[in-house]
Amino acid sequence: MSEQTFVDAVLAGLASTDDVDDWIERWHTTDTGDTELHEFLGLLETEMESWLQSGETLEQIIARRNNRA
Repeated sequence: MSEQTFVDAVLAGLASTDDVDDWIERWHTTDTGDTELHEFLGLLETEMESWLQSGETLEQIIARRNNRA
């Protein structure tokens, strides 16, 4: 995918984790082809599962990602 993802935008300071609902809405309302939500947001499938099922916050996930860079 060539467009900037939600995670990329947060790491670049162009979005905050509070903007995630807007990104999800954009995924629902634009033609994203076969792109799954976690891909559109820039999350690994395991990160998406942690966020949705384990209660891990997006801030924690993105901070961990940022520490790997």
